[in-house]
Amino acid sequence: MKFYVYVLALLWSVSVQAQTPRVEILWQWYQQGYYILNPTIAHSNAEVAFVRRLSGKDSTVQASSFFRGVFKNYLSAGTSDRFYDPVICILDKNKKLTLIDYGWDPAYSKDDKKIAYAYQIKTLKKGDPLYAEAYQGNEIKVFDKSAQHAEAVAKPLSNNYLMDPFFLDSMKVVYKIGTKVNGPYGAGISFNQVDLQTKKTSIIRLPGIKYRLYELMGEAYLINNQLAYTLYSPTDTGRGMANEYLHLLLTEKDTLQDFGIRRFTLLDNKIGFNDKNEIIFLDDELLLPEDTVYVQTYKDNRLIRRTPLQHNYVKSYLSPNGTYMVYITEGKEAFLLNLITMRRAKINIPEREIYTIVWAKDSQRLAIVQEHESLVGTDILHLLQIR
Repeated sequence: MKFYVYVLALLWSVSVQAQTPRVEILWQWYQQGYYILNPTIAHSNAEVAFVRRLSGKDSTVQASSFFRGVFKNYLSAGTSDRFYDPVICILDKNKKLTLIDYGWDPAYSKDDKKIAYAYQIKTLKKGDPLYAEAYQGNEIKVFDKSAQHAEAVAKPLSNNYLMDPFFLDSMKVVYKIGTKVNGPYGAGISFNQVDLQTKKTSIIRLPGIKYRLYELMGEAYLINNQLAYTLYSPTDTGRGMANEYLHLLLTEKDTLQDFGIRRFTLLDNKIGFNDKNEIIFLDDELLLPEDTVYVQTYKDNRLIRRTPLQHNYVKSYLSPNGTYMVYITEGKEAFLLNLITMRRAKINIPEREIYTIVWAKDSQRLAIVQEHESLVGTDILHLLQIR
């Protein structure tokens, strides 16, 4: 009898694991005439922070629409000329919109009580190119949701700017220092950390130069409560950019994974970390169409598994735990693929251009920003749950 029950339980477990994943749309939101940029999902609920920016593409939408549909507004008074500036926003589970401040790259603290962002110092006008000069002087601010107050916690030196804040915990924020790296274009060249309690700033990584070119800083991650980040190190000289870069995943003291020398390939949305201390790498930047895509699994800087994957898509986004990927076809269809069972599910959203996809840290929710079906210069945001 015990054996019979065990077999039934085992079969049920295998059946559940092999089930096709289901994707449920929790909510959708858009505001006519506005772009949606830099979305990020709260850790514990269906709240999303993002950047809203007037597109200027819809002639029927004027600056008077700036505060339309706003539930709460914390923007500074006397800033009526900043209608084309990026605005940090929060959209809660009831789709109530709150305007926080002018800036980019919102990031939630681990308890969701604070939001860090790069404050936009300069006023932007319609059509201004987003070169490094546009960001010059940008500082890191933190908005406390309980106190309903924002405070500058880090400021740049010289002609640099600060960008991409990331919470290590609820009181420590890591951020990049950006500067010009390729003509007018900018990128992150070093990492600092600020303690919100002591106000002390410490250096994580200083700028590095190889072959007269800056090393470039990539995404920050929290692995086993330890900071890790990607780094792209030039291996030759070039005009503005190297021909090839060494792609690394580093901690403050060690190399977690060497992904080798290749043409510059953003590792964002290509790396996942599971509960076995393994690194999952979606290696799908192909030199030739006939090349094979692989899902590669590493442990202790050693390749332990290599699974081929059919390449029938144009964009891909790996989940933080490496279990799922979302991919977009040439026909603008979106699919969710379980990389363990190789079962997939179609995501039922319009077949329009998808601009970005971000995962929640739990790999169970994702936000998709795409072109609106009928409104010019308008993005729509979908928040989805995997069941």
